Amino acid sequence: MKKILALLKHVFDINQARGKLSFILLAIVYLIGIFDYARVHFKTNDKLPEFQPINTEAIKKLGTFAVRVRTGLFIKKFIVFDVINNRFVIDAVVWFEYNPDEIMLTTIEKFSFDNGKILSLSSPDVKIIGAEAFAKYNVIFELTTDLQFNKFPFEDHTLPIMMTNNFVTPEEMYYMVDASSFRMDAKFLSNWRIVDLNVDHGFTRLALDEENASKKAESPKALFVMNIAKASIKPTMVIFIPLFATTIFSLVSFIMKLSNTIGRFTLAVSAVTALLGYRFVLEQMMPKVGYFTTADAIYIFLLIFSFICFLFQLMITRQAEHSDDEKKKEPHLLANLHRINNIFFIAMLLLLIIVISFIMLR
Repeated sequence: MKKILALLKHVFDINQARGKLSFILLAIVYLIGIFDYARVHFKTNDKLPEFQPINTEAIKKLGTFAVRVRTGLFIKKFIVFDVINNRFVIDAVVWFEYNPDEIMLTTIEKFSFDNGKILSLSSPDVKIIGAEAFAKYNVIFELTTDLQFNKFPFEDHTLPIMMTNNFVTPEEMYYMVDASSFRMDAKFLSNWRIVDLNVDHGFTRLALDEENASKKAESPKALFVMNIAKASIKPTMVIFIPLFATTIFSLVSFIMKLSNTIGRFTLAVSAVTALLGYRFVLEQMMPKVGYFTTADAIYIFLLIFSFICFLFQLMITRQAEHSDDEKKKEPHLLANLHRINNIFFIAMLLLLIIVISFIMLR
């Protein structure tokens, strides 16, 4: 123990180490609070598909021959739930409730999913309930969506499932859904939690010819929306603990004695090289997108932060070597270097807190 204490006194400036370590610990506690705040507050930049809603006025415009078909979706399980690669394979039950005197089942069962494809579709199970028919299908379909990863790994997501029928127009048939029409078994989402489920219905109209309004494509739509948030803190910890642990090396270099030029320089350059090497690991955990995410912004800042600390240590250790040789001629030179070291340490610590807070809360 005495040897360890003697080594620490030889390496670190004990008189200032306690104060600087306290500042570092306070900064770590503050950053943990910022990260936890960003993690628990639901936020999503995902956009819902646009369509024209079906309301009382729209139903009047569609005409008296438009048939209402009530529909719903029950998700039994996700065979594939890969948010990073934006791929979902869903095992579900799709059902329809309709008047068989107004529309044929062969027309209704031509449903499909936007941005997806049906992998398996069972034969219909049809029951007659009063004047209405109830038909359900077991369906497995693959889906991709336009997920936004600007806030990765703190982003939450909105997963829209848009069902359509491209073989009829809204004047012939339109979907009707309500809050009770969308259900799912959420037990299988181990790393995600369901925030809420929403539904909507309407139709889309595409103008095929700008000069001829009669040339258009219209389709009824039923929208089922899942809002999901991360349920586990593990992915965030795996990404950021190595990044910030490495960055702390740069701050710890300010605690070491000025006379320990090799130790200060080695610790500072180790932080830079470790961050550069960790980028290859980080790429495997990042979504493949062409824009910067929160994780990218934090990584680039921490790399620049560590590089600035490295340059400072490079310059001050060279000055410390000269001042140690000439301290008898210039007794205030070494004291000034200590003052500069302390001021730069505080400035860099404040810069770390301010910039990380801005990136996390913007």
